[in-house]
Amino acid sequence: MTEIKRSIKIGAPVNKVFEYASNYQKWSEFFEGVTDVKAITEMTRGDGAKFIYKVKVLGMRVTVGTEFQQFKENKGWIGKSFKGIEHQTQWIFEKSNGDTEFTFIQNYKFPAYLGGRFINKMFANPEWIKIIEHSVQNLKRLMEEK
Repeated sequence: MTEIKRSIKIGAPVNKVFEYASNYQKWSEFFEGVTDVKAITEMTRGDGAKFIYKVKVLGMRVTVGTEFQQFKENKGWIGKSFKGIEHQTQWIFEKSNGDTEFTFIQNYKFPAYLGGRFINKMFANPEWIKIIEHSVQNLKRLMEEK
């Protein structure tokens, strides 16, 4: 598995940032390349909520399915894949003098059928790093504007 970790301080209270970011239907507003987000369970928040969406990586649109696990209000959650590229994300929200310290961790396994380790190291990983960096910056900008 390849891991990417990024942290950023957001000038907004934890509850505001968490409320927005935990609504996966808003992800296309800040998470670069995410589109077509759809709930597939009646529950849309908390442990067991499942949804599918498309991500753009290496010029391809890939359908991904994620389930929320270990969901803790105003603290974070783990997103575990059940469809598409094998991955796990961790979203961590911490109070910091009235602001939010947000950390996003992504672990993923790049499929062998897409070129395996070499393609991941040369192309996919640098692209994921860029996507994640832009996305956490987008979240910061949106939360500080509102």
